[in-house]
Amino acid sequence: MKQYQAEAIVLRSSAVREADRTLVLLTGDRGKIRVWAHGAARPTSRKRGAVQPFCRSRFLLERGREIDVVRQAEALEEFPALHADLEALALAGYVCEVAEGFAVEGQPDPGIYVLLLQVLRRLAEDKNVLAVRFFEARILVLAGFGPELGSCAGCGARSAVPVRLSPALGGVLCRQCRDRDPPAPSCGPAAVQVLGKLLEWPLDRLSVLRVDAATAREVAGALQACICRHLEKEPRTLAFLRKMDLLS
Repeated sequence: MKQYQAEAIVLRSSAVREADRTLVLLTGDRGKIRVWAHGAARPTSRKRGAVQPFCRSRFLLERGREIDVVRQAEALEEFPALHADLEALALAGYVCEVAEGFAVEGQPDPGIYVLLLQVLRRLAEDKNVLAVRFFEARILVLAGFGPELGSCAGCGARSAVPVRLSPALGGVLCRQCRDRDPPAPSCGPAAVQVLGKLLEWPLDRLSVLRVDAATAREVAGALQACICRHLEKEPRTLAFLRKMDLLS
């Protein structure tokens, strides 16, 4: 069919010419898609609200020779709180960039779509950084890179005390195996316990979790090392989060 409908989250919007926008959308049934929105930036455009980053919208799209075109767009959830607060904006931008990196064009991935929508809703209500840690841990699992926490990735010992988390080896390392991946970030027992809760608990339960600053830094460092390795680059938004002291 030349035209088709898609419900999508706007991951990114880029200006083209004066009033046009190119969008990167995340859908559950079509994966990541790139589209052209003619005139979407005009003040009078009916598409204007629906094409803003983080917005969940319903699109009528028309297949194009090189890129599909937005014919109609209706906003379903706009999340104004994410645009009204700089910290919330930065955190939402980061999870959207990571989602864009892991999603595959044209390949359905309802898990990433549902996860991202869940975390955006939470960030719009509460800027708890644990929601971002939840997102990082869960998207690694969805992408097939979830870290092994129950045994040492070096020697396989289940009773070994973890001291690092190796993105390269896919799990924690004990003291005897820590040098098998020297760049691996520190990740002691307390951090591994928090990682386990991020992987096991539902998002709404994390509000009761209390994490001290040192453990929070270890958890953030370990997850971001895994994210960067599997994306094969550091997300651009990480530098901004670092500058704002929002990494842990």
